[in-house]
Amino acid sequence: MRTPRLKFNRRRGLTLVEVMIASILSTMVIFGGISIYLSGMENWLRGSERIVAETQSRQAVRAISDQLRQAMAVTVAGDGMSVEFRMPDTDANGNFTVPATWDGVTRRIQYNAGDETIELVEGANTRVLARNVMPTDIGGTGAAYDIFTAGPGAITRQLTIKVVTQTNNDASVNALGRQRETIYLRNIPQLTR
Repeated sequence: MRTPRLKFNRRRGLTLVEVMIASILSTMVIFGGISIYLSGMENWLRGSERIVAETQSRQAVRAISDQLRQAMAVTVAGDGMSVEFRMPDTDANGNFTVPATWDGVTRRIQYNAGDETIELVEGANTRVLARNVMPTDIGGTGAAYDIFTAGPGAITRQLTIKVVTQTNNDASVNALGRQRETIYLRNIPQLTR
């Protein structure tokens, strides 16, 4: 009786063509996955920067409106980039005196082009209210805009504030935030009598 011989020549491995095709397909799948990952990260970064820019502009308008809402007199500069205002006098408890009289401190909110900030100047003190403020709406109209616009009439009763902020933490992402609000002044002596 003969012992059966195993024939190794019938067992086949992978040919060079099959190995090359598998390598090419694997490489394409890996590069596709990497490109999807990078695209997702870029979109996430762009969205994150947009949120930061919108938050900055919203906080800027809020800080400005909080200062101006209690004002008793407001004067908008001709270029619309600054506003001077007067606050009513307060008593020892922090309540406004009646009738409303000026507290004697000259206050000004102005755009500082050098630092791209909006500042509150109270007498000799200066405080930054907003950073990264753009003087032109580069994402919208591309034109310069007035930060402060007074309402109609001889007495400024309402004031519109518009702020465009820009973030550029990453060189490839440039996000803009826009915010606009119309505020109504509460303590105008001519209207409260």
